[in-house]
Parts: sequence; C-alpha cells; structure tokens
Amino acid sequence: MNRICPNCFKRYKPELSLMLGFEEKYEAWQEGTLVQNVWPTAAPILREQLVTGICSDECLDQYLGLTEEDPHA
Repeated sequence: MNRICPNCFKRYKPELSLMLGFEEKYEAWQEGTLVQNVWPTAAPILREQLVTGICSDECLDQYLGLTEEDPHA
C-alpha cells in the first residue's frame, strides 16, 4: 500500500502497512471499525497516515498552518 502525502506530495508506505496482520486489520477498519480501535497501541501519526495520507507530524503541522509561535501547537 502506497500513499501520497497531500502536503509534500511524497510517495511513501505507511508504517502500519508493514506490520504483521495488517491486511485483516485494514479490512476491519474499511468495514467501519474506528481506526483507534483497530490499532489502539499505534502512535497517532501512524493512524493519521492511513486516514489522511499525511506522512509526518511536520507535514501535519504545515498542512494545518501551525507554526512554532502558535500557542495551540
């Protein structure tokens, strides 16, 4: 499974897709199970890669327009 980040346009393979049993879990997610319930111990950015395609925390911040000075970051 390859994704393209909507922020930097990098093509990458989400880390969760490299884990053992990914296909079965991915199917459960596609059938409606919440991503956080399918992969409860995965880091949020790893789940975010599947949901939005954004490749990293840095790209997520850029995509959302957050800066270092932003008090909400």
